[in-house]
Amino acid sequence: MRLSSRVRKWLQEEGDDLRPFLPPATKLLIGVSGGPDSLALLHVLRAIYPPDNLVVAHLHHGWRAAADADARFVTATAAAWHIPCHVEKVDVTALARAARLSLEEAGRKARYDFFARLAGEVGAKAVAVGHHADDQAETVLMHLLRGSGLAGLCGMRPVSPLPGAPELSVIRPFLTASRAEIEQYCQENNLQPITDSTNQDTAFFRNRLRHELLPLLTEYNPQIYGRLQQMAAVIRADYDLLDTIMQKEWTAILRGKDPDWLALDRAGWLALPLSLRRSTLRRAVTQLRPDWRDIGFRPIEQARLVAEKGATGGQATLPGGLIMTVGYEQLTIAADPATRPIYLPQLTGETAVPLPVPGRIELANGWMLAAEPIHEMDLVQVQANADPWQAFVDVGKRPLWVRPRRPGEQMQPLGMNGQSAKLKDIMINRKIPVRLRARWPLVTTDEHPVWLAGHLVDERAKVTTVSHPIIHLVSVQGATETLRVLLLRASSYGTKKPLGSERLLHLQCKKSG
Repeated sequence: MRLSSRVRKWLQEEGDDLRPFLPPATKLLIGVSGGPDSLALLHVLRAIYPPDNLVVAHLHHGWRAAADADARFVTATAAAWHIPCHVEKVDVTALARAARLSLEEAGRKARYDFFARLAGEVGAKAVAVGHHADDQAETVLMHLLRGSGLAGLCGMRPVSPLPGAPELSVIRPFLTASRAEIEQYCQENNLQPITDSTNQDTAFFRNRLRHELLPLLTEYNPQIYGRLQQMAAVIRADYDLLDTIMQKEWTAILRGKDPDWLALDRAGWLALPLSLRRSTLRRAVTQLRPDWRDIGFRPIEQARLVAEKGATGGQATLPGGLIMTVGYEQLTIAADPATRPIYLPQLTGETAVPLPVPGRIELANGWMLAAEPIHEMDLVQVQANADPWQAFVDVGKRPLWVRPRRPGEQMQPLGMNGQSAKLKDIMINRKIPVRLRARWPLVTTDEHPVWLAGHLVDERAKVTTVSHPIIHLVSVQGATETLRVLLLRASSYGTKKPLGSERLLHLQCKKSG
């Protein structure tokens, strides 16, 4: 089938993805470099679309001596075919240096930025580009060598969002046509495309694949191009199924988002299968860094391990300058720690507040701190407590307070044989964020600290075999969750009654009506 007929058939049969871009109802931007692929694409589309519905876009990269002549050629061709043409010149070398990108990446970014701006100016909803089947094989192989996951091995899609402008689409009518077919089309239609000398320069990674690696692989399998294209098609279908599942789970675990940060429910994330734990972290990066292309396995895997096993406050670096922070109930991903939402406990004021036993006080960010006496307990289980957000202390009959630390205040961390350390240093070592230290909840008696919530018990409040009664301290985000945790913990620590949780439940129900 002739190339023009195949494109017509593709436009008609691709389905809902292409329906908004069918002639004559839309204006289509066409990226034209002047080479065989883009020139043949322009020639084919001008036979399908009315000239008024097409706009030629040419980016002058500024790095080749022949670039001025290329721009003149594209402008003259568009004029001869009565199609509007827009040319923009960008110093891609300077852009690559400033953004610390390769020339290939900088050129790609400049090109798509130009397409997005021009599409907005002329009212186009899509950009057609000349990527073909051989490009697809090279792309899949390139991603394979870089250690890509399924998203990269899908290769290019016939229709996809424009990078940096997801409201626009990129369409690739030639994606099933080979380079040889396109060159033959140019010959048959007397088209005289220009030759880009940089396509032979093996300093570029893609060119090395094209001119060195793929010819070598062809010796092992003469059908290597076709096999890579088929593999991409199979993986793309599998990936789409997995992505449908992931989208549903993503909606379930997403707790908040704005352009600078997002937060995931940690318990929901931990319950996902391994594949979805990785893919949701990858999605978090693409949500905040939509232009970031190379999201390698290693940073995602390191973040996964930290999220699974790391203590509250643990952090991992993700691509695009993002940082994942582990919270008690949430995973927060952001670039600037100052923009991250606060999901950790904070005092609502700077003065000391009495902590009733039994009873509770409200903290900021939806947290609460509860205290309950235990009259019978299992000392072995208490000593084995590994939950940082609960503590068991012996303070006799002294009243408890909740307040911020005081200047120069010290604490005797449990297990350090009575040695003292400044609370400031403890907070630094425990990686409590600087902006949260001033109002971090500290449970105290009139004489000394008892519990730095989420972190340390003081040696002077240590539970022993003769301790009686024991105070159970719990700090949890969300009142309903607190009551549930109290009930579970009560049953697991050997008490004969549920730690007065009926009273807490009564208070909560009375408060909520």
